Amino acid sequence: MQISRRTALGVAVSPLLAAAAPKRDAAGATVVPKGMWPAMLTPFKQDKSVDWNALDALVDWYLESGADGMFACCASSEVATLSEEERLQVTARVVKRCGNVPVVSAGLPGYEPKTVVPYVKKLMDTGAVAAVLMTNQVAEQADPDSLWQDRVETLLAATGNVPFGAYELPSPYKRLLTPELMRWAGKTGRFVFLKDTACEINAIAAKCEAAKGTPFRLFNAHVPILVDAIRKKADGFCGIAGNAYPDIVAYATHHALDKNKAEAAQEFLTRNEPVIGKSYPLSAKVMANLAGIPIEPVCRKPVRTLTAEQMETLRGLRKAANALLA
Repeated sequence: MQISRRTALGVAVSPLLAAAAPKRDAAGATVVPKGMWPAMLTPFKQDKSVDWNALDALVDWYLESGADGMFACCASSEVATLSEEERLQVTARVVKRCGNVPVVSAGLPGYEPKTVVPYVKKLMDTGAVAAVLMTNQVAEQADPDSLWQDRVETLLAATGNVPFGAYELPSPYKRLLTPELMRWAGKTGRFVFLKDTACEINAIAAKCEAAKGTPFRLFNAHVPILVDAIRKKADGFCGIAGNAYPDIVAYATHHALDKNKAEAAQEFLTRNEPVIGKSYPLSAKVMANLAGIPIEPVCRKPVRTLTAEQMETLRGLRKAANALLA
């Protein structure tokens, strides 16, 4: 089944979509739009400096493909290799390029208020709508959720009314928010974005139910359950596939409630996720380059070089992705 490009990019008519700019709920809390949020790449030149022109082109590609928001300075961005100043510069550049489309950004220096507060102030000055806290940076793996919550409460108290996001980063360990923590975080009115890595549909459904009625929105990262997660009330998708073929991911996200429209896109995404996962994010940079984005196949983080066979597979995948939306 082919999906017309006109239909794929005509996302404004989708029942899932909200207006691009963040809104406020009745209590005045920030509410980010539902939909597809790329977990952004960071383009580097051959000398591994940030390629600002390529970053502009990458943002434009995401937007033209139907992105509803941007997650900058995340794991896909190789955020651990970016200096504090680079994180702020990348976020500011993305915000400027996005216009009214909201941007959230991670890369906070720990959880201690004395180091986080100054950084968060600078981050919000860039125009980002939320500072994203990686859930595993607040407590050790063996620490109880009560300690995690106490530390986050301290951080919230020290940062005024700044909106926050949460990211269940899988490495060095994965700390998933329980439904109880989802409910607590949602009721604070301060949490507006979650990149969820539970990868399990019933867990996602329970978390969505717990956050119901609050501004805390859940964006699933596991592409094999993209459509099902939205049918279970997830608010959208934020995962690595959005860096390889964001138009297909946006189409599946925006049309998840329509089985006839979503089926072919979901099958394509599920079948090809293992291909993108090899040597990621290098594989995604190659895919973006093959789509015409002037991004070099350069990473700062250690990653295996793609073999000639893998490159040929990616070229074939690029053609298949283009054909799906022809």
